[in-house]
Amino acid sequence: MTERPAPVIPGLSYVRKLGAGGYADVYLYQQALPARRVAVKVLRDTDLGRGVAQRFRSEANAMAQLEHPHIVPVYATGSTTDGRPYLVMMYYPRASLAERVRAERLTVPEALRIGVQLASAVETAHRAGLLHRDIKPANVLTSQYGTPGLTDFGIAAEVSEAEDADTGVSVPWSPPEVLYVTAPATARSDVYSLAATVWHLLVGRSPFEQPGRDNSHYALMKRIRDQPVPDTGRPDVPASLERLLKAGMAKDPGLRPASAMDFARSLQVIEQELRLPRTEIVVAEEVAGPSAPGAGDDQTRMQGPQLLAAQTPTGQTPPTEDLHTRRRTPQVQGVNGPEDATVHRPATSLEHDLADDEQRRPPRVLVWSGGLVAVVLVAAGIWVATGGVRPEARPTTSPIHSEPVPDPGSAELPPGKPKIVGERTGAVVTFRWTYANPLPTDSYFYKLTENGRPRPVAEPWLRLPDQPRDKQVCLWVRVKRASGHDASRTFEKGCVR
Repeated sequence: MTERPAPVIPGLSYVRKLGAGGYADVYLYQQALPARRVAVKVLRDTDLGRGVAQRFRSEANAMAQLEHPHIVPVYATGSTTDGRPYLVMMYYPRASLAERVRAERLTVPEALRIGVQLASAVETAHRAGLLHRDIKPANVLTSQYGTPGLTDFGIAAEVSEAEDADTGVSVPWSPPEVLYVTAPATARSDVYSLAATVWHLLVGRSPFEQPGRDNSHYALMKRIRDQPVPDTGRPDVPASLERLLKAGMAKDPGLRPASAMDFARSLQVIEQELRLPRTEIVVAEEVAGPSAPGAGDDQTRMQGPQLLAAQTPTGQTPPTEDLHTRRRTPQVQGVNGPEDATVHRPATSLEHDLADDEQRRPPRVLVWSGGLVAVVLVAAGIWVATGGVRPEARPTTSPIHSEPVPDPGSAELPPGKPKIVGERTGAVVTFRWTYANPLPTDSYFYKLTENGRPRPVAEPWLRLPDQPRDKQVCLWVRVKRASGHDASRTFEKGCVR
């Protein structure tokens, strides 16, 4: 099949093709006035359907609203001579992060720096009322000065309208609630993708891709839902960063950092821990959402960037009894086929087994607005040092630790036998368990009958819907140590009526 020639656009001279996405091509043009090179994204066909055209227009509108040093600027939009919509963007001459990490692993300092910068961009989008929903290395371009630029807001949605009828996802970097449509996307969904992207920069592949094994989208989706987030395997990655990435990719959205800002501040604290220069957080001072009632055009624009010093993350207060219980998280990558492809799927629930019910309903998104005051960092702890909160908690502040958390691998005490407590709300039964000497790397097996098949679960709780109201419900649980040491070879039992 002969490739269609580059479109004719008045005022622009074609240079070369830069790449192609799921439904659009990107070209390099020379602009006459003002004289500069620009990247032009053009819909590949005119008959792709109203949904694709609408997403393309949404991308243009979303990116045009966001003025940020780490968001690719949009200069203009229009239609080609053959009727295809296009948008003109700033040209980023260097390789995308996806291309770069195929050739080399990023250093820890660089991954931290890029993570803070991207989180700043995402926080700015959230304050403007926009979710990105497709954060991944391929959507991060690199300027001539080596700074990242977040692009491809093609499936971005307003926070208030995130539960739409038709959306696309990039499986390897998407959270389970989005992949399985168990809850609408929220700001914490973007936090998951941010954490998955930083993990990818450190390792060179997405978190759940397993070299030499089935890495189809279906296989990756199951791993994201069912398996804990793996360690990076790099000896130079500090334990605090490993914990933060796992918290960012927690299966339960409520256990993730509450915002991109919290994630950025946690990265700053790790920079300070490593005695690295602190990357500044750049956010807009005040933004009104594009759909805010009574908002005029002047209210939808950034009011000016603000540099924030390192601050202690805010978001979650740990319960005292679960202070040392660490949460584990899954993530994945689809690499059979184009690594960077965005998968298009209808927003309908997939068939799922009981493991899906481990997913908790996320809290409503809180989009920050108003000015922020720079706060001097007074503690060296990070958000994830406390291990999060219990599922029912709706956190408002992040824990602070003034002393470093011991390396989990140094613990020698075996885990105690789990004590299982159940509670019923109508037909929904929730079990939680506690035990002595927990470690952040612990995971669990559970059974629904004494002789049933053991199944893994990453968190010390399980929610079972649709349980008979007139019968006793029981759960069998066993603690599993990452080292292979079990609390016992038998499952402990807990029941509730």
